[in-house]
Amino acid sequence: MGSPVIFLTGLFIYIIRKKFFGNEITKKELGRDMRARRHRLILITMTAVFILATLSGCGIDKNSQKKITDLDYTVCDERGLPHELMDIINDKKKEPCKFTYRTNDYLYIIVGYGAQDRKDLNVVVSSLYMTENAIYIETDLTTVDNDGLEKGLVSYPWIAVKVKNCDLQVNFK
Repeated sequence: MGSPVIFLTGLFIYIIRKKFFGNEITKKELGRDMRARRHRLILITMTAVFILATLSGCGIDKNSQKKITDLDYTVCDERGLPHELMDIINDKKKEPCKFTYRTNDYLYIIVGYGAQDRKDLNVVVSSLYMTENAIYIETDLTTVDNDGLEKGLVSYPWIAVKVKNCDLQVNFK
């Protein structure tokens, strides 16, 4: 049995032909409207091919997000980061940001939450794992237990995670 998409495309073309051409085409109609009908048929065929190509390419590979292993990582403070990376973080930390920085040995994954109007915030890694073709990281913004909440102060919570360098794309959740 053929693919349902191919069947539906054929049915679509059959219905359109019946609607535009009817059951019979007389010689008079054929001579007068042949060019217009040909253009309509070409347009309909191209539309059907486009729909078929689009639908057949829409499959999602569910195994692409299947976790292979959790990654070992180190959370770095300002002293543990390359100076160039620290300059980039200082430039970007006022706005929410997600980016990576690579050296020869390590991959740094940075997640910033932008300007926050409180000081008792902390960024934590919820999950960091590798799949067949990507690294996935999920972070959360949490509050730190603080008895004296300091109002009116602005903070820029961010986290820098260091893992061994690999050539995989990083996806942020």
